[in-house]
Amino acid sequence: MANSLDYLRWRGDLTFAERPFNSVDASLLASLIYLPVDGSAAGHTLSEVADRLRDLPSFQKQMHDETGTEVLLLPKCSRLGDIEILNWTNRMEKKPHPLQFTAGTFRLNEKTILISYRGTDSSMIGWNEDMNMNFMPEVYGQNVAANYLNAIAKKYPNDRIYLVGHSKGGNFAQYALSAVRPELQNRIIKALSFDGPGFFHKVYTSPGFERTIKKMKTYLPEGSIIGTMLDHPERTLIVKSIVPMKDQHDPRRWNVGRDSFVLAEGLTTGARVLRHALIHFNHSIPDAKRGELFSALFDAFENSEISDVNQLTAHKILGTYRFSRVVMSLDPDLRQIFTSIFSDVWTTYRNNLNLPFVDGEFQYYPKSNDSSKAPIFFEFYDQSHPAVKLDKTLLKRKSAQDHKFKFGKNSEDKKDEQK
Repeated sequence: MANSLDYLRWRGDLTFAERPFNSVDASLLASLIYLPVDGSAAGHTLSEVADRLRDLPSFQKQMHDETGTEVLLLPKCSRLGDIEILNWTNRMEKKPHPLQFTAGTFRLNEKTILISYRGTDSSMIGWNEDMNMNFMPEVYGQNVAANYLNAIAKKYPNDRIYLVGHSKGGNFAQYALSAVRPELQNRIIKALSFDGPGFFHKVYTSPGFERTIKKMKTYLPEGSIIGTMLDHPERTLIVKSIVPMKDQHDPRRWNVGRDSFVLAEGLTTGARVLRHALIHFNHSIPDAKRGELFSALFDAFENSEISDVNQLTAHKILGTYRFSRVVMSLDPDLRQIFTSIFSDVWTTYRNNLNLPFVDGEFQYYPKSNDSSKAPIFFEFYDQSHPAVKLDKTLLKRKSAQDHKFKFGKNSEDKKDEQK
């Protein structure tokens, strides 16, 4: 089945005036922000950047994956290739808090710009920041993202703005929208997240989030892993992907039909069970203890001169040895918590893989692909969430025939897509 790179081949010659900007375009710009580019790209087009990267010796390894295909296609696809880069900002900091931050600003037309936030890269600083998001309602990078939006909006005061991001970047995009002043919020068209991890109750019940939630939309693949970590009170759509669950985090591997994503029936059983396992884990270990553990773990990585995840994954045997030495260097009590985390998540996942989603009352739970029609998740962290009350009502029904939900399974609503 076709994906967004096929879309770029099919529709890449059409301008935004001919075919309006859509979610597939947004997902491609959310992936392009991962390119190894710096501030010198400002003033150049994406095609010019792609031409430069294609010939760099240091980039040759990436020319053999989806990123390489994207770089080869950009000069041939004026729809995205002619987009001008207005700003490209990279920040990597350990203090005062771990920060791996990249954002770029692009001009879509004379009245519209787009800000794309990068998700986690392979740096240990980035992974440390991700671990913090697992138990801290707000992280330093979210405020950096909001400050970036403020700065760009001030520089381009007459433009309306799209915000997009993949993974952590999607979280940053939607948080930034919720955190800026109302006058700027009014200039934002949409904040689109692609497999972002969601938010804690403290964030999505804030006045700014509640004021702007209608401008937020999240896309999750049917076998989502990262996207099941936290709650999604915003509009959420489940997208079809035919690759294995572990590979679905990349939006370029999601299914596309013409100008939009193809919707799945709902989250797979594996994704739903993983959601349940993550909730169980987050409720079983106090936040303070997790903070102590992750702080000690990343200090141990630094002491072992491990600054990049590739040092653990590039060579299986050597990586396993390095990782084992890091774990063994932890305090015995923290080491016990660390090992119990993985065994607890795995045990919960394994014990629930076939139950309760196949047998018992959960068989009547609707597999929704659109949170505006029915809940996406069977359980939420926030027990006061309206979807939880709806869950309880649905589970009292004794027959699947009682459900009258009708879900669109072919593609997104085109009217909604152009809003």
